[in-house]
Amino acid sequence: MKPIAIVEESDFEFMPDVDQIIREPVCRKLTTLSNTTRWRLEKEGKFPKRRKLGRNATGYLLSEVQAWIRGEWYLGWKLNQACLNDGPA
Repeated sequence: MKPIAIVEESDFEFMPDVDQIIREPVCRKLTTLSNTTRWRLEKEGKFPKRRKLGRNATGYLLSEVQAWIRGEWYLGWKLNQACLNDGPA
């Protein structure tokens, strides 16, 4: 029996809306901030919010952390980015 491909290999060449979730150790290396500092900044709305992955697991969206590092992130950043991308061409 020959396997049937649901997606083609070319479908993976360009995927602009794919994001990655990073866990605490990676976030710490990228930002050089301790967990406590990030949590405090998160509560103040100055750092991206963690995403709940499971009962005992959380992570951050890589795109939001990278935007924060570049100084482009602000509360509501992801929503505004989606609006900019959907605007007139």
